Amino acid sequence: MASKRITIGTQMWKVDADRAASVETTLEAAMTEGKAVRLTLLTGDDKPVTVLFNGKTAPLAVIDDGTVPRPTEISGSQDS
Repeated sequence: MASKRITIGTQMWKVDADRAASVETTLEAAMTEGKAVRLTLLTGDDKPVTVLFNGKTAPLAVIDDGTVPRPTEISGSQDS
């Protein structure tokens, strides 16, 4: 099954692509309302874990939607 990457603070997790929108909504609500939520996410080797997310203190949460090219990648030739 396809997955998307989620970065919360400095930690990276994964979520099944079909659940990504729900997780994004939950993260946004937690940050907007300043509350803590439980998220079921996946580790790098696809093991499920429960992550406690404190929306009141979290500086950021990023969901990588898989857009190509990545913001850190520059399209075009590398030749000078």
